[in-house]
Amino acid sequence: MPSDLSQSINPLRLAKARERIVGEIQLNSLARLKGILLDYKGKLEYSLAFEFDAEEVCIIECAIETELVLECQRCFKPVEVDIRKNSLLGVVDESVEIDSLAKEYEPVQLDEDGVITVEELIEEELLLSIPLSALHPVDKCEGINDLDRINAEAKLQPFAGLAALIKDKD
Repeated sequence: MPSDLSQSINPLRLAKARERIVGEIQLNSLARLKGILLDYKGKLEYSLAFEFDAEEVCIIECAIETELVLECQRCFKPVEVDIRKNSLLGVVDESVEIDSLAKEYEPVQLDEDGVITVEELIEEELLLSIPLSALHPVDKCEGINDLDRINAEAKLQPFAGLAALIKDKD
């Protein structure tokens, strides 16, 4: 396991040895999460297992688990979101093209030296697992009453404009 998460790893070499990397990352060290999270305390646990499939494509079984504090899109208060994601990643390099990957694989592009960093890989998987619209459960959201009130006030009245036109003619 690399001690420095920004250290480059060679997935092809790790797959030949059927290696497994397990560790954790502090959320405040993931730069691309800035502005997304309301609280950067906490950690993300991950597991990466490297191997080759029947077609000799290098695959990475990636599992991440963490709890994020996001902003509820109804009430704008903090909401805790559990993230548990398992992915099957297909490594793409000069010998393997994205189009040739099996459909169940998410592509991972190696750099020109044939390496990736653990931190970038994990951060990318976390970003892909964050919900587009974080919400409290309906029964626990303070914004649901406001939403009902706004919807009640904005009921469609299709002939209201017509009534105003008739009054103007008189």
